[in-house]
Amino acid sequence: MTGGEILIACLKAQGVRCLFGMPGTQNIGLYEAVRRQDVIRSVLIRNEQAATLMADGYARAGGDVGVALTVPGPGASNASTGLGEAYTDRSPVLLITGGVDTRFEGRDRGKMFHGLDQATFFKPITKYYACPQTVADIPEAVAGAFRAMRAYRPGPAVLEFPPDVVSAEGEASIPPRVEALSPSPSEADLRAALRALQAAARPVILAGGGILAAGASADLVRLAEALNAPVVTTRLGKGAIPEDHPLFLGHIRGRSGQQVVAQADATLAVGCRFTQIDTSGWTMQIPKPLIQIDADPEEIGKEYPADVGVAGDLRQALSQLTERLDPGVPRPGWASALSPIREGARNRPPLLVMDVLRQVLPRDAVVSVDVTTVGYRAFDEFPIYEPRTFLYPCHYVNLGYAFPAALGAKLARPDRAVVSVSGDGGFLMTAYELMTAVQYRIPVVAVVINDNCLSAIKGIQDKTYDGHAIDVEMQNPDYVRFAEAFGCRGLRASTPEALGSAVREAVQADGPTLIEVPLSPDQRDALIRRIPWIHPENQ
Repeated sequence: MTGGEILIACLKAQGVRCLFGMPGTQNIGLYEAVRRQDVIRSVLIRNEQAATLMADGYARAGGDVGVALTVPGPGASNASTGLGEAYTDRSPVLLITGGVDTRFEGRDRGKMFHGLDQATFFKPITKYYACPQTVADIPEAVAGAFRAMRAYRPGPAVLEFPPDVVSAEGEASIPPRVEALSPSPSEADLRAALRALQAAARPVILAGGGILAAGASADLVRLAEALNAPVVTTRLGKGAIPEDHPLFLGHIRGRSGQQVVAQADATLAVGCRFTQIDTSGWTMQIPKPLIQIDADPEEIGKEYPADVGVAGDLRQALSQLTERLDPGVPRPGWASALSPIREGARNRPPLLVMDVLRQVLPRDAVVSVDVTTVGYRAFDEFPIYEPRTFLYPCHYVNLGYAFPAALGAKLARPDRAVVSVSGDGGFLMTAYELMTAVQYRIPVVAVVINDNCLSAIKGIQDKTYDGHAIDVEMQNPDYVRFAEAFGCRGLRASTPEALGSAVREAVQADGPTLIEVPLSPDQRDALIRRIPWIHPENQ
């Protein structure tokens, strides 16, 4: 077997069934190995940034590793944007890239074709990097990458392959699938957590992205019901509990979520990293005692001092706490406090576009949302009912994320309706992947909100500089004709009724559809007024 064939055999053993990328001089041996097999599907992208964003969407929606394949140098650096997203949001994305022949090892990379010291370049944004120097090194390099990506705190990895190693022949033992392993929680820690929870009258549960990574949503719901405790999610935790469940009380930075947290007398944080955005720059007051449960022991007490820490498998920890709670002990602490908070959250005007989508899409539809005005409000106003059905670039905040991530999500979950929601600024950053969607007939619905403006930035500039803004007004194409030029169906929906009808039609199509939603200046300004950090009084 060639090194390339050994790599593909290793990827198959790890369950890889799809990769996103583009062939070039220094990875054609890898692509030849892809061509010689019929298990792993290869999807040709138009820019390497989209390769890792598609892999990210594939990973988030499908729950396992997404894989990208690029040339080194400019291909790898283009792809690094998606790896930054995967690193900050803890998504298991693997970038496989070409390299330079081993005979040049030690030479100045800056003097080489596609020259880039990739080991140094990727170190800050990956959990694992390897560059096999022989065919025999390949299996362990792949296994090491998957161990890192499937660890209790997922994240991206990079494998660099010298072309001569890819073309060389040899024998290798293919490692079995690497499984995610988390240690069992300590008995003493569980008892301490139980005592703290039983002593609280009004405990609140903060549910983070670790719940989704662990597949622990059902365990979370059972514990919340046993405690009769409200659940507030972080940004990455959205979808950890069905948002029509009576104990769901919103997003950590939304009005209802903040009200619940402010009235609590104990906090149970599960799989929650306490990030800058979620905690408003770590100024948020966390009710004490803080009981923190996390699969990653390094997260316990890292941002806020934990009174009780439980490190280990989240499903085990949650289920064992639930089993030990006395179901006969009433917990009336929240009995009369939650109803007024819920009512306040319901008394909002419909959120443009998102309200219509929620009405017409199935409960299990995957919605990928870009960094846009409606996206900011979606955390608090767009209900999600199943895990892994809401995709958003939470911490790297990568404009242009939604559409390529939606393509990856649809390939991971072909049984689900998949819709991306972008503003005009974000969509144009990765719009060239319409051609990828058309070529492979990926039936994703791309909703593009066209207000001819970088609206959120305009709102911030207006507020900061007394109504003055610069370089935010945009000249846009006719999006319907733009889509049609790619061979994609293009529709325009100027009313909620037209949007609902267009989405119903588009999710039944056998290929991609772009739906333009034009907004008037008044509609745009109304949306800006609902962005919480610009106009907190209107959130």
